[in-house]
Amino acid sequence: MRNSRFFLHDVNVFFNTMNIFYLHRDPVKAAQYQYNKHVVKMILESAQMLCTAHHEIMGEDADVPYKRAHVNHPSTIWCRRSAENYTWLYIHMLALGNEYSRRYGKTHLSITKCGIPLGKLPGGLAYTGFTQPPQCMPDEFKDDCSIKAYWNYYIGEKHIVAGKYEKIYETIPR
Repeated sequence: MRNSRFFLHDVNVFFNTMNIFYLHRDPVKAAQYQYNKHVVKMILESAQMLCTAHHEIMGEDADVPYKRAHVNHPSTIWCRRSAENYTWLYIHMLALGNEYSRRYGKTHLSITKCGIPLGKLPGGLAYTGFTQPPQCMPDEFKDDCSIKAYWNYYIGEKHIVAGKYEKIYETIPR
């Protein structure tokens, strides 16, 4: 019989196909806090959300490497809601790419393909101010502050992806 903890994790991964681990207001620090598996995975997810913003805003004029993905996911919608949100996620994607290079000694393919094209905001994306990313997690981890909520989630559930030699977070780093 499977360990129920891992089974529940598998179900969550299946239904929660995309996310932004908003672990710090600074997108670089938010990237640095992530476990190795998330650094690898979140670069592609960020690139997909950013490319989808281009497709949704610019339609046929979008000139980006990836097709639309998860168009109606709350994180994807958040990304295209304002220029500031888009820019935060773009900087975060690049920071994840830097973390990937530092940890693995190579460049992630999504950075190679998307780093330059996504540096240009989609035409027509409004500057309406930064908003906290949506809390895409079980209700038990949610909080008024998205950073605290994501740390609750990271500490409470996501620690199981930590590698054998990675430090597992037990409290929010200072």
